[in-house]
Amino acid sequence: MNKMSARSMEEDVQSRLRGQLKALSNRHAIEILQVLNPQTGEIVPTLGWDNLVEGLLALEDIMKPESGPNGEKTHDEAIYEEKRQGLMSGGTIYETMNKLVKVGFVISSGDKGRKQRGFMITHEGRLALASVGQLGGPVGVGTEVQRAAKTLLKHKNFVSLLPAQKKFVQKFGDIDENLVIQMPPGSGKTFLAMIVILLKLQEGKRCLYLSPYTSLSRQIIDEYGTLLNDLGYSVVRHDGIARASDEELEKANLTVVMYETFATALLQKKKWTDNIGLSVIDELTELDSFQQHLEPQDIGTDRSVKLDLIVSLLKENSQIITLSSRFGKTEEITDWLNASIFRPDVRLTPDEFIVSEKEQTITIESSDGTQRCVTKHIDPLDAIMEHLENYNEKSILIVVGSRYGAQTLARSLGRSHPRSIKDESIEHIIGLGESLPLSDRLFQSLKGGVAFHHSGLDAGVRQRLEQAIKDRIVRTVVSTTGITSGMSLPFDCVVVILDPNMYFLTTRSRYLQIAGRIGEYHLGQYGGRIYIVYEGPSRVFPDIQTMEETLLHKPLTSLNPGPVYPSLAVSVLVRSMINGKIASREDLKKKFFEYIKGTFRGTKDSTYTSQMSKFFGSVFKWLSKEKMIEESGKGFKITKESRAAILAGIDPIDYINTRKMLAKLKQEIEESQLIDTLLEFRLPQAIRPRTLVPSNDELKVLELEAPAEWYMKLVPVRQEIKKSVLQRWIDEQEVATIIKETGEKSRGISLDEGDLDSLLGICSTVVESISRFFYEMKERDLAERFSVFSRQLQFGVHADLARSDLLELHLLQGDSGLSSRLSRHTARILYDNGYTTISDVIRKDIDASKKGLARDRFSQNCGLDVDLAKEVYKAAMMHIRAQLEGDDDDEDDEI
Repeated sequence: MNKMSARSMEEDVQSRLRGQLKALSNRHAIEILQVLNPQTGEIVPTLGWDNLVEGLLALEDIMKPESGPNGEKTHDEAIYEEKRQGLMSGGTIYETMNKLVKVGFVISSGDKGRKQRGFMITHEGRLALASVGQLGGPVGVGTEVQRAAKTLLKHKNFVSLLPAQKKFVQKFGDIDENLVIQMPPGSGKTFLAMIVILLKLQEGKRCLYLSPYTSLSRQIIDEYGTLLNDLGYSVVRHDGIARASDEELEKANLTVVMYETFATALLQKKKWTDNIGLSVIDELTELDSFQQHLEPQDIGTDRSVKLDLIVSLLKENSQIITLSSRFGKTEEITDWLNASIFRPDVRLTPDEFIVSEKEQTITIESSDGTQRCVTKHIDPLDAIMEHLENYNEKSILIVVGSRYGAQTLARSLGRSHPRSIKDESIEHIIGLGESLPLSDRLFQSLKGGVAFHHSGLDAGVRQRLEQAIKDRIVRTVVSTTGITSGMSLPFDCVVVILDPNMYFLTTRSRYLQIAGRIGEYHLGQYGGRIYIVYEGPSRVFPDIQTMEETLLHKPLTSLNPGPVYPSLAVSVLVRSMINGKIASREDLKKKFFEYIKGTFRGTKDSTYTSQMSKFFGSVFKWLSKEKMIEESGKGFKITKESRAAILAGIDPIDYINTRKMLAKLKQEIEESQLIDTLLEFRLPQAIRPRTLVPSNDELKVLELEAPAEWYMKLVPVRQEIKKSVLQRWIDEQEVATIIKETGEKSRGISLDEGDLDSLLGICSTVVESISRFFYEMKERDLAERFSVFSRQLQFGVHADLARSDLLELHLLQGDSGLSSRLSRHTARILYDNGYTTISDVIRKDIDASKKGLARDRFSQNCGLDVDLAKEVYKAAMMHIRAQLEGDDDDEDDEI
């Protein structure tokens, strides 16, 4: 075909399209096609003029009335006939119909002008109608759920719903009861939760979104925060990274908060935890305990117990929506919550293959036995790449059991199976700022087109890497099992290498979490494959048959939370006394048992309550001995100091263990003493590298032996590592230096920038609670010193800079998406050059006696590069302007 004929054909197509669009613009054109269009699966009808006109009137909810009893025309019939004649007169529908026939949207039968003429919509006509329908959105607006879905779709710029989402929108008109939503990863559960949240916000109810991961909390804010703010609702995120004040939380319409953070506030009876109309519990599978056998150093770290506490307390006064993939014996959960279930039968599954080595060959066999391939490759990954075909067109996730394994394999794949990533994309992922050891290794790995992913990465780097994976910029990733946390990613293939370090992968439900990284939307469009590489016998999988049976064929197990541990039991007991009321021992025991019976574990384990009788006695005796509670006439009450500690957010057992130390602190306290005090608290002890040692009383309550000797020998060394890290951090040393020098002492446990993030975030939060305790105790000087210490840990600065507000300054964010907070290095330069506050940045160089602008003098005097100085000045102006506007708003509120 020559160029001229091709161009002529293209022009004919465009001319025809213009004619079709013009025909659709005629009056009644869309309505005529709607009347002629059958429901899905029905035979396409041929309609005459009478049926067609009746259908057009029906679209306007004008139905043909029944005749009178004696065949006489009723008043309603007369009105109907008048409307019918009005529609048929003038020739409009006849003219429109002819145009629809002309462009091929309708075919006619019978002679023109005859009453018996019939009309039938064509395939092209149905496609045109469907396309026009999409302009109005993929859902109707007949129900509250549909209207909310339409609002969210418009905000996210989606043109269609996923299959399971369609079923949800069709099934529910409104949602006023508890609901368990079970859908695979990547199938749109969060979107459904946001529909319900929007409905409840419109009803004036406060909503809570409980998240297990900071990445998921961030995702909720990023994807829906702007929309809800635009609709007039305040959205507040509250966790170790993004902290909110009690005042902000009390005013919030939607609070996005981590499990542990909310559990602490709930036990303190914080005001913002009351009157919650809707609670969304994301990842309900976290209700399943990972601790098959409790080790002494793991006491208090089982999050399933805290989630059990949260839900059992919330379900009494709040509507509950849970989100999760499938798990066994769902009826146990629905009975406990008195909830209905949404578990759509729309499920897409990837092809699954078992990879094993036999007699120096690699065998790849499908799980259903229909496909088998034997290759002479030595490396299983080489065999998989060949079997996968078109490797360069695929996105691949390889899951291994350790951080070191992920980094080593990523480096190796970059050499054996390199891919291309643009330099600017790599630089964006790594970001600006301090050079970080692990980020530098990731940079080198990305040069070969392969990334590694694990929790040791800096939080900002990890966030940008995950976005690059979503955008299909990075298409080969080697990860630990931590990538199962949070969002689904567009992988075509997931390879699970069952090496000896793969302790996480012991059940089918955990395998499905990893397999689910191929999101359902991606799976539906492109398909997907899972390869399970069996490297040899292990304690969990002694042979390949056991592995296959466990991961691929066994029924899903039910959720099983762990038993309550002493610190949580103490918190539950004192919760009922925190208002200062006196309670008898029997009353306390009764309330404790009511709580135990209300938990999911208490519901499904008939022996659990009886076991708790002795447990309660031991805990109560312990509290009395430690004088956390004291006898007072008719019963017991919590002591003043204990109440202050709990209201401040200090764990009761932490207070028991540290109160003597806290009582001895003086106003002039050295930083080393501040660090020593901090490291006596359990949360910093539980962070990698672990130094947690339970008290003898805790061990006695749980009837456990002391931690093993090998562990106790490591504790002092690890404690020194943490002390060194914290001291170096607040001495404003570079992160790379801190990690390098402390990592050499960590005896095989890698200490990466992500671990440093976690340790510092936890430590800063704990220190803030100590500060609040001293405020409660009216010891203002100590309270203020610990408050400054909290900021030192948060920002990594000396006390002088921590007292400044410079660290609150945010540079105006560009398109890079990088963190806009003023770096501690920049803040130090400003501070040392006399700009000790944000106000100084603007006011210090104002001088009417000098020529030129204050901002230019600031650029010359502040010690920064000129371009950066201008950015800082502009940000300071915006900050002060926002403060002034905020003050005006406060005055208006008071009026």
